[in-house]
Parts: sequence; C-alpha cells; structure tokens
Amino acid sequence: MKNGITLIVFCRLDYVGISLLVIGSFIPWIHYSFYCYNSFKLVYILAVLILGGFCAFVCTQDYFLSPTYRAARALLFIALGLSGVVPCVHYILIEDLQEGVHYSALGWLILMAVLYISGATIYALRIPERLYPGKFDIWFQSHQIFHVFVVLAALVHLNGIMEIAQHRLSKGGCDNQL
Repeated sequence: MKNGITLIVFCRLDYVGISLLVIGSFIPWIHYSFYCYNSFKLVYILAVLILGGFCAFVCTQDYFLSPTYRAARALLFIALGLSGVVPCVHYILIEDLQEGVHYSALGWLILMAVLYISGATIYALRIPERLYPGKFDIWFQSHQIFHVFVVLAALVHLNGIMEIAQHRLSKGGCDNQL
C-alpha cells in the first residue's frame, strides 16, 4: 500500500511539474514579445498562470489520476500549450509576421510546440509499448520518450528566449508603451 501512495504522490508532482514547465515557457516569451505593451503582457501572464494552475489542479485530482484518463491528461497539457497561439497571433497582428519570425523567435516557439505535442502524443498513445507488449516495460517506454521530447523542447526554448532577449534588450526603449 505504501508504494501505491508513493506512486500517487510522484504522479501528482510530475503533473504539477509539467504545468510549471509550460507556464515557465510562456512567461519569458510573453515578457519579451510584449515588452512595450505592458497591459497585454499582464493579461497574457495572468491568463497562463490561471490556465496552468487549472491544469495542475485538474490533473492532480484522484479521479483524473487513473490510467483511464491518460489520453485526457495529455490532451489537457496539449491544450494548455496551444493556448499560446493566442498571444502569438496577437503579436503578429500588432507587429507583423516578419518581426514575429525574425525577432520574436516564433520559429523556435513552433519547434518547441511540435516537440511538446509529439512527446504528449507518444505518451497518450503509449507508443512503442502498445505496439510491442512486453518489449518496452523498462527502457524506451512512452513516458521516458515523452521526457526526452520535453528536455529537447526546453533546450529549443532556451535558445529562442536567448535570441529574443538579445534582440529586445539591444533594441532599447519603446516607441509605443501601452
């Protein structure tokens, strides 16, 4: 019974950690992209904190921890990540596509999203252990593959944030402070 409780605690910590990682991925991008638009920056940061908190709360509920909800958890995390489309589109509308691609690290952001979604899909579909039962019980199971994708996405994100921070901080002041 003690191992069951330990498993539940660590599953909850894992889900909270995923939520915190997604929140932490959004905040620097929002900060630098909306550097000169303080009201938009505040709204988007509050939105991601609320959505991420909601995601963490739902994923740590007893009923949601069962294997039955594995795909639902993955979809919830994907939805949390895709909520970042709103500020991205908004940024492109207030600046322009060229600014977004070259100076706001949208390419890196898209690659990060592809890595997160790919990892979550592998996790939700239980690839490869579902396709080859018994062959991937210890090594190379979907959860481990998912974490490799998360680490790769974090490295891509770091590169993108360093690029956007360098651009924003070298640009100087703001012409249009909102």
